[in-house]
Amino acid sequence: MEIEALEKFLIIAATENLQRSADRLDTSPGALSKTLKRLETELATRLFDRVGKQLKINDAGRRLQSRAVEMVAIARRVRSEVGELGGNQECRIAAPTMLQLAWGAFIQRKFLAEETAVRLSFTSAYEALALKMLSRGEVDLALITGAVLGQVSSTMEVLPLGSLSMYIAAGPDHPLIAEPGTQVKAALSDVLQYPFAAPRISPFCGEERGIGSDGWPEINYPRKVQVVVNDYGVLCQLVLNSGLLAFLPESLITEMGGVIVRVEDGPVKSREELFVAGRKADTTWLSKFPAWV
Repeated sequence: MEIEALEKFLIIAATENLQRSADRLDTSPGALSKTLKRLETELATRLFDRVGKQLKINDAGRRLQSRAVEMVAIARRVRSEVGELGGNQECRIAAPTMLQLAWGAFIQRKFLAEETAVRLSFTSAYEALALKMLSRGEVDLALITGAVLGQVSSTMEVLPLGSLSMYIAAGPDHPLIAEPGTQVKAALSDVLQYPFAAPRISPFCGEERGIGSDGWPEINYPRKVQVVVNDYGVLCQLVLNSGLLAFLPESLITEMGGVIVRVEDGPVKSREELFVAGRKADTTWLSKFPAWV
């Protein structure tokens, strides 16, 4: 069996849809269908049940899926060890958008400093889905918080990545910012006079928890939420360009060019412990992180 065919099979198994698989692989559904038929012919068994145009992975497909993850992981490890024979390598990372925004640039800089031939591929996925994608072999690493450590399977290894501290974020021209700088101090009563932008959905697990899902102690210190937005890219732009405040990771505020507002008289800072997970069968990329953090 060709490793490339197994890599394509894993994508088809994850999506159970040829069109979506083709979109992810930048190919055509017809080409993937031919690859799948060749694989089924080679194994002398069907891997999916067909109902019209729909695919549903069957027992044989699930058995191959677990083996294919191992085989592809070994092939990727060999490519990494052989180096020049492997050509350009790709490290695929699944993580919530928030963690990508807060840590993506850091990871990219580290990889570029040591692995100039590596291409990083980020996929947005809430934590539970990121772990599922990792177990199915769709990605090589998953970024998660300590809240989902109980969902990590025995086939995975987890390393501490650091922590994520949440602070109030403001744009450089916000009225709270009297002088240019990256940080200011303010009284909570002053902060609460100004409107916020906030999400309804938890940035990590993806559950809809209402206002306060960003970690702000809403019950004790209710804010004036003027804009509700779940897209953190848009939220960052609102902070920088629309005069709104937000509750964001310290590293993200710095990366986006905002100002950290430290509250002097109220417990409105929260902290999340971060971890990177990889499969024990392939620690090629995971092994790099201890030296970086």
